Amino acid sequence: MRKGLTIFLILILGGWTARAQVLTPLTSLPRLGADFGKTALKPGNTPQPLASGDTLALPFFDDFAKGEGAPDPALWTSRGGVSVTNRYAANPPSIFAASFDGLQADGQPYGVSTSIGPTDTLTSKPFNLGGLQSQDSIYLSFYWQSGGLLDAPDFSSSNLFFLQLEFKDANGAWNPVWTQKGNGRSTDFAPVMLTLKESRYLYNGFQFRWVSSGRQSGLRDVWHVDYVYLDRNRRMGQLQTFDVALTQRLPSLLQRYTSMPIWQFLENPAAETRAQVGSEMGNLSNVPAAISWRASVRNLTTGVVDTFLRGSAPVNAGTRTPITAAPSSAFLGSQSQPYSLETLLFLNTKEPNFYTRYNDTLRRQTDLQDYYAYDDGSAETGFSYPSGSAVQLAYQFDLNKTDRLKSVRIYFTGTNTPGTELFLRIWNDNNGLPGTQPVYEQRFVLPAAADLNNWLDITLERQIEVQGRFYVGYRQPSGGVFVNIGFDLNENADGKLFAMNGATAWGPVANLGGALLLRPVMAGTLTSAGDDLATAESLLYPNPTTSGEFYLSQAFDQLELYTLTGQLLKTWSKGQARQRLTLPAGLATGIYLVKARKGDQFRTAKLILQK
Repeated sequence: MRKGLTIFLILILGGWTARAQVLTPLTSLPRLGADFGKTALKPGNTPQPLASGDTLALPFFDDFAKGEGAPDPALWTSRGGVSVTNRYAANPPSIFAASFDGLQADGQPYGVSTSIGPTDTLTSKPFNLGGLQSQDSIYLSFYWQSGGLLDAPDFSSSNLFFLQLEFKDANGAWNPVWTQKGNGRSTDFAPVMLTLKESRYLYNGFQFRWVSSGRQSGLRDVWHVDYVYLDRNRRMGQLQTFDVALTQRLPSLLQRYTSMPIWQFLENPAAETRAQVGSEMGNLSNVPAAISWRASVRNLTTGVVDTFLRGSAPVNAGTRTPITAAPSSAFLGSQSQPYSLETLLFLNTKEPNFYTRYNDTLRRQTDLQDYYAYDDGSAETGFSYPSGSAVQLAYQFDLNKTDRLKSVRIYFTGTNTPGTELFLRIWNDNNGLPGTQPVYEQRFVLPAAADLNNWLDITLERQIEVQGRFYVGYRQPSGGVFVNIGFDLNENADGKLFAMNGATAWGPVANLGGALLLRPVMAGTLTSAGDDLATAESLLYPNPTTSGEFYLSQAFDQLELYTLTGQLLKTWSKGQARQRLTLPAGLATGIYLVKARKGDQFRTAKLILQK
């Protein structure tokens, strides 16, 4: 894989004019919601962080499966920048891993794009090893990986790219005991086992830490650490503790998408429900284990739960076993209003070590709301087609019935230039390819830097009726424009993306290897009614407005004011006909979008503000 200082992964595509897609490491990350990626913990008393001056006792174990975010403060010091996630490592020993990269704990880079040096640190809480001796056979073991799904650390003759383990001795000095140098290649997880037999480490207050070095400007030169185990009475090669763990992420409950509109799902629930949902369990110990498991789906609106998987069996040592079953399409289709579901998979292992139980539980949310998605909502890298010619990208979606497209959400990464002009486009299908000409185009610009690494909602100036297969995407003008949108490496939308790079014909983007964070938002089928909203042309007056005041010609249930780039500025609820409305203070002269809803009816009109 790799690269110069810009660190691009370039995949060459053959047979047509659009030649290269580029994956660009993210240079910053937004803060994730409190519940993003968390496991659903078993009942019990969670160990609390140590009080000042206290030390940990053996055994010590952490596979980071407690959930997304910072390392567990009961086991690790609070500083260091390491992130715990189930999204960056490839096939870790158990779910989740600790990742080292060029971003600080707040998601911002350590330095500029050219700076290379110290990056993340993961430091254990102090241990009480006083009174122990070398014959107590104390070993620390862990697994490490280079790159995983992300950017692998480079090779450097100057040893600038590395992951290093250090022990703190009784004099307070940190001593390197293991170092792995970057070589530019991603690896599988590999085990390491080290003994603590020197007397300078057998004291009350011993700590260990990993430090990494690499580019200080993003998700670059990435290392992963997992399954850390420190205890006495071990022997070399004995990596296991008594642990049966889940090893794979849960999929969406849907067959074709990760999310879709509820009314489209209800047209054919059986076909849209994934045939098998579950994970894989691995017995990571050296003895057989008798366990049971259960999986369920919960309606997050009503709280009603449907259990679709139950089982129990002895699991042989060192084996991996898939555990899946068919969720109930009838249960998923039991509600007609938009809602979300949570899948929960739970192993009952009765393991004595509290910390090995975190990897026994997985959960995932599936949305049956108003939008289509192939992604899981997280961007691991950025996707683009840099070119000196105009580039068009078209993402394919298939409907179960005629619908209306009302907006498009696109995740733009922080590597973009604010103010860049793009053109949202919609195409009908032409024998499995986007049509020669779009059926709709709307100009928009990328937001300010503070709003990048986030979703941009682009509200259409008029809703577009679509049926069967349609395509949503954008055109970037010629002139070497470099536009990055979020790319999900944990889902796969192969065969759904098409590109045209200054050519006259579309071509598929083969072997996509992920999913773009681009989501069409639907409005449902328009039904006729006696009290339809007025046409867009007669909906607003006066237009232009010079005072900032305007009126709607009839009553409405909801009114929204947007910028042309899709930023929501204000919302009004339940208004009467000819009610006076006032624009927010401080708006600049220009064109704004007013979106009105009455029952099932929608209209969008341009409102001109002149001062």
